[in-house]
Amino acid sequence: MNTISSINSKRNSSQNGKVSELMGIFILIGFYIGFIVVVRGKIPDAQTLLSLISELYKNYGYYLIFFGALLEATFLISLYLPGSTVVLLGAALSRTGAIQFPIVLSLAMLGFVIGYTINYVLGKYGWYHILTRFGFKKGIDVAKSKLESHRNKTILIGYFHPSSASFLSTAAGILKMPFYKFLMLSIIAQLFWGILWGSLAYIFGLVLVELFMKYFGFVVAGVVVIWFLKKRLRK
Repeated sequence: MNTISSINSKRNSSQNGKVSELMGIFILIGFYIGFIVVVRGKIPDAQTLLSLISELYKNYGYYLIFFGALLEATFLISLYLPGSTVVLLGAALSRTGAIQFPIVLSLAMLGFVIGYTINYVLGKYGWYHILTRFGFKKGIDVAKSKLESHRNKTILIGYFHPSSASFLSTAAGILKMPFYKFLMLSIIAQLFWGILWGSLAYIFGLVLVELFMKYFGFVVAGVVVIWFLKKRLRK
């Protein structure tokens, strides 16, 4: 009898979980539909929005790009600020002539390298212990083990994204890698990845931004569907 009641309890729990999950999805979709109904006709069209953003970058773009890159590269702060998006958007908008592409790359690279240098100092002088309290100990340990195995190659490959680069630059400080070597490797790696991502944003970015703004509703709906499918597949 206990076994049967246990099975029934598990079934009921599973059914309740499915009902809660479906309710959550329907609430999310309902909120999205309600949002569209409320703001319909109040949000500018894609072309108007793009013009407004271009004007913003024309006036303040270089500041946005430098500080966006700096904050994105600096450990912990990068979790709350979309610096890479600001930089890539600047590279895309440089095609319109609002800002100059070479200056965008130079300022972005400078901001990223300064941010990684801050992480290096955090690691070298033990300030990284503050970061471990936020749950980053495992990530830092993994970065340390990678650097110990393949130091040069790990930095050159790992700098493909600011989030992994922030872990690696902190780990480089912890391992007390010579600063000159760290700086040279960081500049080379950032130069390579900066030119690669910046060039892709320059060539394709503007088209993607326009499509995103034009079909924003479909993008949001697609994100909801992907989220649901990933959750089901994970189970």
